[in-house]
Amino acid sequence: MLWGCMSSHGVGRIRIVSGTVKAMDYIEILQNKLLPTARDLLGESVMDFQDDSAPCHRAKVFQNMLEDYTVNRMNWPGQSPDLNTIESLWFKIGYEISKKKTSNKREIIEAIIFSFNHIVTKDLLLKSVHSMPKRCRAVIKANGWPIKY
Repeated sequence: MLWGCMSSHGVGRIRIVSGTVKAMDYIEILQNKLLPTARDLLGESVMDFQDDSAPCHRAKVFQNMLEDYTVNRMNWPGQSPDLNTIESLWFKIGYEISKKKTSNKREIIEAIIFSFNHIVTKDLLLKSVHSMPKRCRAVIKANGWPIKY
């Protein structure tokens, strides 16, 4: 599994994750990947953090960590990939990797990291982030059912 982050300013550090991510694993990822990325991309600007409400995201120890770092967390319904801005990046990366002839795990990981840092464009990031109001309106109009995104 992969963990990555993005904003309209750029992509952040990526993390290859093995197995199930527990709350303490997620805290370590955020401390070592998300927070340094946020400083690099946003400086002192306020960060609005979005996740998909997986069990490790709902753990009390994780909630406390966000409060300790004063991270603004968006209220987010579980199981809502239609609204997750990073999904369009993962789709594009998956498409690019599918065109390559990778023969082992190392080559796949290298292709993912390369794509995450070179294929994803500023235009794609801006388009993804700025599509959020339209996506939200579409989900409301669809009464919470899947939308075409």
